[in-house]
Amino acid sequence: MFEFLHAPRSSVALAMLMIALASTAVCADEKPKPSAADQIRALEAARGEALMKADTAAIARMTADEFVEVSRLGQLRTKADNLRDVGSGALKITSVKQDSVSVQVYGDVAILREITDNAGTFRGFPFAGRLWVTRVFVKREGRWQAVAMQHTPIP
Repeated sequence: MFEFLHAPRSSVALAMLMIALASTAVCADEKPKPSAADQIRALEAARGEALMKADTAAIARMTADEFVEVSRLGQLRTKADNLRDVGSGALKITSVKQDSVSVQVYGDVAILREITDNAGTFRGFPFAGRLWVTRVFVKREGRWQAVAMQHTPIP
């Protein structure tokens, strides 16, 4: 019944090593799921790319229907406003550089804060400069969406 107790120690050690290697191989096939904060960072980077490509379908997926932002000019803008302006070409983003990104996650709510240095045109007028951006995300049905955003120009 306890024959392994009488087996040479090297055989027991070899068996334990094989079991450990087998379980490691199984675990190695499983990719670790990115943290919620990493998911938000990736979503924010993808959002910048989508803006530069004027990809309104991608922007729409990342943005909740009730989304509202306070723009760099102090205007309240909705999801529909943003999609209309990006889709029509009235808002053209030519560069987005994100810096000092921090993410705090509170269950199904996340707050991203970053410095964004972006450039483009809005209704034909050029703009550029650094902004503090605060964006609020909510996780629904397994995916994160932006629900609010505030831009504050950095002089």
